[in-house]
Amino acid sequence: MKGRRGPDMAACAAAAKTLFDRVEAHWRDTRCSGVALYDFAHAEAKALGWQLNLDIKGHRVSDFPHAIYRAGDLGDYLERPNGGLWILEIQIAHPHKPYGAFYEDLLV
Repeated sequence: MKGRRGPDMAACAAAAKTLFDRVEAHWRDTRCSGVALYDFAHAEAKALGWQLNLDIKGHRVSDFPHAIYRAGDLGDYLERPNGGLWILEIQIAHPHKPYGAFYEDLLV
């Protein structure tokens, strides 16, 4: 890409990974619930200048299909999630421009 869009979009992609790292570290430090984890993610995204898509809130890795064995998202889970069983999904968007970024990995 040429012009300003390239660096802006690269910054968005980097911010998604930064946010993931912060949220994962928060979970490791606090062992909070899934709900509290995404509340933290939402606040951190805003502090970084991005909007967090709260329609995408992670899911279990095992027991596929997820809806049969444990329907729902990590961000709606009221208990403390066990590490290595959940995918932490971070999807952010620019607050005023039509682009965003996505990063996901195991919650470890």
